[in-house]
Amino acid sequence: MSQKTINALVKLHGAKLRKDIQRGVKYCRAVWDFKKHPGGEFHKFCLDHYMPPGKLRRELLATTDFCLHSIGGYFGMMTKAVRRGLDVADTPLTAADELFASFSAASHYSQDLRDFKIAALAQLNFGTDSLKAPRTRTDWAARRLSSVGREVVPARLLAEVSRVGAATQKFVSGFNLYLDRIDFGDPDITFPKCTRLISHWGLRDYMTDLRGTPHALKKQRAIRDLLRRVVDGEIPREIIDNHKAAWDLKTGQVAVGGRRIKTTQTQALRWERFKNMFDSMRKVDPYTRYGNIIDNKFKKEREMSQEKIVGMLRDVLASPLAARVGAFVSGKLERPLEAHDIYFKDFHGGAKKSKLGYNIASRYRDAGALTAAIPGILVKLGFAKKRAREIGSHIRVENSRSAGHAWRPHTPVDTQLLRVRIGSEGIDERDFSIFMHELGHCVEGVLSSYEMDYRALWGVPNTAFSEAYAFTFQDRTDRILGRKAPGNSDVTTLLRFAEVFEIAGAALAEIEFFHWLYGASNRSAAQMQRKIRQVGDSIWAKFYAPIYGPDGYGLLSVYSHILWCVFYLADYPLGYVIAYQVRKYLKGKNLAKEMERMCRLGDIYPEQWMRSAVGENVSVTPLLTDTRAALKRLGY
Repeated sequence: MSQKTINALVKLHGAKLRKDIQRGVKYCRAVWDFKKHPGGEFHKFCLDHYMPPGKLRRELLATTDFCLHSIGGYFGMMTKAVRRGLDVADTPLTAADELFASFSAASHYSQDLRDFKIAALAQLNFGTDSLKAPRTRTDWAARRLSSVGREVVPARLLAEVSRVGAATQKFVSGFNLYLDRIDFGDPDITFPKCTRLISHWGLRDYMTDLRGTPHALKKQRAIRDLLRRVVDGEIPREIIDNHKAAWDLKTGQVAVGGRRIKTTQTQALRWERFKNMFDSMRKVDPYTRYGNIIDNKFKKEREMSQEKIVGMLRDVLASPLAARVGAFVSGKLERPLEAHDIYFKDFHGGAKKSKLGYNIASRYRDAGALTAAIPGILVKLGFAKKRAREIGSHIRVENSRSAGHAWRPHTPVDTQLLRVRIGSEGIDERDFSIFMHELGHCVEGVLSSYEMDYRALWGVPNTAFSEAYAFTFQDRTDRILGRKAPGNSDVTTLLRFAEVFEIAGAALAEIEFFHWLYGASNRSAAQMQRKIRQVGDSIWAKFYAPIYGPDGYGLLSVYSHILWCVFYLADYPLGYVIAYQVRKYLKGKNLAKEMERMCRLGDIYPEQWMRSAVGENVSVTPLLTDTRAALKRLGY
């Protein structure tokens, strides 16, 4: 039947199009349901809907681009709407919020694309497995549409993933510890009232920001041990997000209102949540393009080989430069390094930052004040006033239940969302830094969407590229707050290396952990908990122990991102590497102008994006080369 169809199309459109016709019929056949629609119907469909390259196919491309983006985009907007109660902390979380958050309007979308023959239309005209970079913007848009309808995941499985995902999000967002309600057994280790910190981000960042404050090292060690307890499941469940509960670390007892209560350790609780997600995703695997989370992430989402990314991680971790950068940090701290010093960021100071000349909480008292401040911040970053207002008009800040995130627009009438935690009296410096990080995501989200030539190209190649802009904006936090920017570029280069080095180990641990998961079936939550600790410890012993000491306190295994089962961590070091290359290219150039140019490239292949943006492939070589030179000039 296929050959008959090919011959008929060749007769209709000419022998010069034989290869394109063969391609189209092949990919159309792959998504056609011959049980519902027999061969004769397939033959007629191909004759009616094959559009030869040129004006007719460009017109079809425009129609398909608009319609599919609109359908998928409004599904995305519905997801934002139903998840609002779970994500935004303006009102108490209710059972109804949790119920709506698990709702997925798009569960039947992929099957509908097949049933309504939209998948067949797209594959007939745009289908391909070619990885060769297209030459024109039109061809890039067609390449992105070539994936339409290739996967059909049963709606019941997508609904299950949505339900379990909402429950996991609630768990992660709610894993908060009140440090002021913990008795550490040392009068020097006390914290302000209602010091409520999410694990792991909040605990990590608060610990890092203690440098230069009274009894900082004691407090840092205490929080470091809390992080270790999170990993090992030694946190009483009864104290999680409960300010009424007081925990005595020495005795292990928990009291509410002065009365002791019975407690249960978390043990493998975090991994029970992960296991629920992983088990749901495993059911989806057979219906996906590559059949497993690992290959789908590297080949489909990142569009970069696992070998290249793992190679970059190992190049940084195994570099002898790491010990020399560690010596620099040790000199700043005037003591031997300890495990938590992997998070050290104050390379230009090492002590407490200078005080601001104003009350940051009063200036940014709520989400509305932060939203209103965005245009002014963008002007300080180099955007013209009118352009800053245009970009800012698409971004809305909301008070987040989680540590913070950005959610890009799905349609031209959608809004780019920026979520960040805002205290009852306003934002603090730590969360303002997160705000700047998320603002980088948001500005990228605006610039790579609303004004894009093709909607199929909305976005950037993968999450790491968005992280690159987030890091670039976060770098400028002190400048936006009114502090003097650091002056020594060599010291800044060491910081850039340390950023990659810190998260590269956790990313490698996640990769090894997922390979272990796929190595056998029916892993228990307890086994998962032990394995992630073992993998993290192994990587610590190999790459970190010679610099930061033999005990890693489970810090490479604490990342809560893992629990979502989105296989995300490698995007952070990859984002830092890309950000370094972008920053280096931007030196002496206007950030705003160049960011606009780069973001207009849209969602093309990563290497083509990098070559167009900065003139080179994604690589750690520039960072390693510059770090070596900087260390030499600094005498390390």
